Amino acid sequence: MNRRLASAAALAAASVVVLAGCSSGSSASSASASPSLVGGMTECTKEALQSSVDEAAKALGADNQMPIDNVQCADGWAVVDGVLGPKDAPADGPQGAPTSMIFQAEGQFWIPKDKQAVCGTYDANSPDAVPADAQVPSALYPAGCLAG
Repeated sequence: MNRRLASAAALAAASVVVLAGCSSGSSASSASASPSLVGGMTECTKEALQSSVDEAAKALGADNQMPIDNVQCADGWAVVDGVLGPKDAPADGPQGAPTSMIFQAEGQFWIPKDKQAVCGTYDANSPDAVPADAQVPSALYPAGCLAG
């Protein structure tokens, strides 16, 4: 009986640690502000997001890159803005297209999300309203879902 009690106590303690690590920030922040922890171990900074952005850019084209210009975060989500284009773009030529990407924190990783899947059903009659089925926090909806 003591073994069961000890196992239950250990499980309860582990659950508290896991739940404490899953807390997330609730305010939007810019990358120029001090780093904020989002989704536990993940930071809302250009540096923390750049590798995930690099992978997402390459998924759109093997030669693509997207240096981050701006980062906004809220409730375990991030929206990054930058110029998506080829790595070998000439300095005096077209660099690419202004683009925004949406990521969700999962533990210590930023996972790219498909805008069509997480932005919800757009209503042309209420263009500024956040759709009820949107997964993206309302603080990030305009930057992530209504921008390029």
